[in-house]
Amino acid sequence: MGYSIKRLKPAKQHAKPDRVDGAEQSLSSLIHAVDPYEGFDAAAYPNDPSGWGSNSHAFEKLISESSPLNLIIEVGTWKGGSAITMASALAEHDKSATILCIDTWLGALEFWQNHQDPERYQSLKLRNGYPSVYYQFLANVCHAGHQRCIVPFPQTSATAALFLRTHGIQGDLIYVDGSHEEEDVYQDLLDYWPLLRTGGTIFGDDYTWDGVRLAVNRFAGERRINVAFEADKWLLIKT
Repeated sequence: MGYSIKRLKPAKQHAKPDRVDGAEQSLSSLIHAVDPYEGFDAAAYPNDPSGWGSNSHAFEKLISESSPLNLIIEVGTWKGGSAITMASALAEHDKSATILCIDTWLGALEFWQNHQDPERYQSLKLRNGYPSVYYQFLANVCHAGHQRCIVPFPQTSATAALFLRTHGIQGDLIYVDGSHEEEDVYQDLLDYWPLLRTGGTIFGDDYTWDGVRLAVNRFAGERRINVAFEADKWLLIKT
């Protein structure tokens, strides 16, 4: 239920970046020299966006109430279920935001613990010992028809945060759902809070996991921010 593994190096506080207007619209070309969906055969994969908490109505509510809404950053996306839900909500509310999906697609600790687990270890789709679930993610996005608004970024959360900060890009909504270990979640909050615009919301689920709850409460307490809740998601609002 979420171990606490202390980092050897202290967390670094980053200066708040200046937002670059319009940066979100060219985010795919900023990251990728070639469109990651170009030439991809989605028909070779079934439609399988299975995940946890990806159909929560909290996504639709946050999207409907967010203005402006240009960029949604998702830290930890797996098969893309939640990103697809958010993309559908954007279409429903006639909003044209970009969803940046950051993930290594290597799986968290719990994905490697039980070789018989069909939802975790076996979903890694190992090829010669290396996960290939990234291609299932691409296929799911294609099956849903959301290639134009969902941008994959196969990278660690820390390096992706540095990339965004370097380019002065901020998000309006940031969904943190990567590692569930306390220090990892806390580090993600440290890294992505400066990348959240004023008035925006950083949120996540699995608050019942010890690692997530301890990290969220610690971060919120240090900044004297109230932890709010919407359905199964915890929320931190930047005022």
